[in-house]
Amino acid sequence: MDIANRLARNEQEISQVEEEKLQREQMLGLFWEHPPALDPEAVGRAMQWIRDRIRDLEDKKRALLQEREALHVDLAFRNRGGDNNGGN
Repeated sequence: MDIANRLARNEQEISQVEEEKLQREQMLGLFWEHPPALDPEAVGRAMQWIRDRIRDLEDKKRALLQEREALHVDLAFRNRGGDNNGGN
């Protein structure tokens, strides 16, 4: 996959991760807004699962941002004529 296509896909993935993270944060907020359920342990497990998923999404976004930065560097290098082997 060429760099421009990967950059476009990377941006799309970052947007998807941000959207899912926002949804999870809103879901977690709902647990705090409503009275406790009959089974506080089940609620606690659900809240922990959501917090873990948010953390996973933050890690994924961080990795995508690092990849995007590396792709920009690679693209700049190629645009300056540094790709002497034709990309192989």
